[in-house]
Amino acid sequence: MQLAETDKTLLATTKADVEGNWKNKKWGLIATEMEKNGGGKYPADFLQKEWKKMDAARVAAEEAAAGGEALLAAAVEAVENDNGNNEEEEEEDEEGKGEGEEEEGEGDDD
Repeated sequence: MQLAETDKTLLATTKADVEGNWKNKKWGLIATEMEKNGGGKYPADFLQKEWKKMDAARVAAEEAAAGGEALLAAAVEAVENDNGNNEEEEEEDEEGKGEGEEEEGEGDDD
């Protein structure tokens, strides 16, 4: 079966209409169920706006936690490097050693 070209536009507009109607009905049902379950009586559009705020706060908290995880990973890496330098600084340290300097543990055993 193949969808006619003319019906593709109709499908898109019909889908958008149904989803818009469903969104309005959905939040009305949520408001009704909240009240039935002991919550306050709120208009559907108010609950939808509050949900968007709550969801935005949740996303921000998740992003902040992800940033914290990245910071923690960097701290762990620094500890693993033993001296707090990142890998780039470690390479610079190695390159910057003079001819007469020796790595710890190398050379004479005093």
